[in-house]
Amino acid sequence: MRIVDSHIHIGKWSNIFFNYESTVEEAVEVMKSSGVDAAVCMPADATRNQDLFNETMSRKDFKFYYKAWINPDDPELDDFLAKNIDSISLFKIHPSIQRRRITDESYDKYLRLAAEKGKPVVVHCGRWQEIAGYTFPLESAKKYPELILILAHLGGDQPSLYLECSKEIKKPEFRNVYLGTESVREFYFVNKVVHTAGAERVIFGSDYNLCLPKTFIPVIESLQIPAEDKELIFSGNILRLIGQ
Repeated sequence: MRIVDSHIHIGKWSNIFFNYESTVEEAVEVMKSSGVDAAVCMPADATRNQDLFNETMSRKDFKFYYKAWINPDDPELDDFLAKNIDSISLFKIHPSIQRRRITDESYDKYLRLAAEKGKPVVVHCGRWQEIAGYTFPLESAKKYPELILILAHLGGDQPSLYLECSKEIKKPEFRNVYLGTESVREFYFVNKVVHTAGAERVIFGSDYNLCLPKTFIPVIESLQIPAEDKELIFSGNILRLIGQ
């Protein structure tokens, strides 16, 4: 069964994660040793998009897809996107780190670009409900109906949140909204989410370099669903969304 880790960070973090840093070489070693066949990578928040893009896209020994970190305050961002948009597979928005909701007007031009170019947008959804609650990306889904959104951490990184979110995205207006499993630990509740939302709406991710794929692959393997549905979660859904 092919596994694509759809949510990995490479590079250096700011003080939010104590300046922790990892390399592309380390990422390749961890992915290969975990049985991961390809990975969707993005920079940690203190790493330049262009630097990580150059290093990962030139690799011959492992398949990376690139996810651009969207920080509206980054003076290099617009030029980076303009030069590399055809080779960028997804965008990433992290409301908690940028300290602004995805509905903030500073994100609008990037959401329009993603919708126009068919680039899925991964949105961090966490426990800080005033900024990173899953209701805000759902507002964006209504504003931009063609936009593909992947709500990270199943929409909230705790069972009460992601169980609610899995029900909400079944509404017709959220047909282009998906859920990412990165760093979610509670296998019983992940199983409930998959049975509520459907395996075709769930995407595997580990949140490396903060977590390890081997920790979370068993969560998907343990799901009480057919093997073909596990394959959708492990690789089929993300590859379909990015046109691979």
